[in-house]
Amino acid sequence: MNKEVSVLLPGAFFENDYHRKLNYLTLKNINCIYIYDHSINPVETNQQMYEIKKSISLLQDSTEFNSHLGICVLNINKRKMSLLFSDYINPLLEIKNFRLGLGTGDNKYEIMEENFNNNLEAIISELISSYIFSTQGKNLFVGGTSDKKIDLVKKYSIGINQWLGNEEKLKLLANNIGKIKNPLGRFSHCQKIHKINTSLPSNLEQIFVLKDSNLEDFYSQVDKI
Repeated sequence: MNKEVSVLLPGAFFENDYHRKLNYLTLKNINCIYIYDHSINPVETNQQMYEIKKSISLLQDSTEFNSHLGICVLNINKRKMSLLFSDYINPLLEIKNFRLGLGTGDNKYEIMEENFNNNLEAIISELISSYIFSTQGKNLFVGGTSDKKIDLVKKYSIGINQWLGNEEKLKLLANNIGKIKNPLGRFSHCQKIHKINTSLPSNLEQIFVLKDSNLEDFYSQVDKI
């Protein structure tokens, strides 16, 4: 592995052999381990799906864990604003160099029982006034490359993540990173293991989406990174 890469843990990761899986990721020098914010497994719908708080706790308590932590991405519209901050955002940002991704949900993988329609820009503004973010410390980024989110990236100098798909739009955005004096987050692209793009610019973080599997298949996935 010639450069830093990150992974997004599959939904049933903690069901079997997770200590051994974490140890293998450690051997591969994985830079950051991201988790989902889903109640339904977005890749394998018949598999289990971990819960944010429990999965973070298991990772922090594991002696095998030595990577950065992040969430890709936290759906701001699944919870009331007060609970969003008190139960999720504030505790997560107590973790050293946590990479906080914010999303608005699109009902692609699961239908929200209730949409609280929280204001993404207001949340970003409050976070920037309350915490110190940088690409080397705590990170702040949005999920999705809609025009509205790109405008927020430009306005607040935060990062952005693209979920799968063609990365040309993201690469064009990345070319402007050098113009931002003090970026508050990274530009990243989630990729499937079997569709690794080796031509991405070095300033784009690659996040590899791992699939639920047995231990042998898990090792095989990680070896492809």
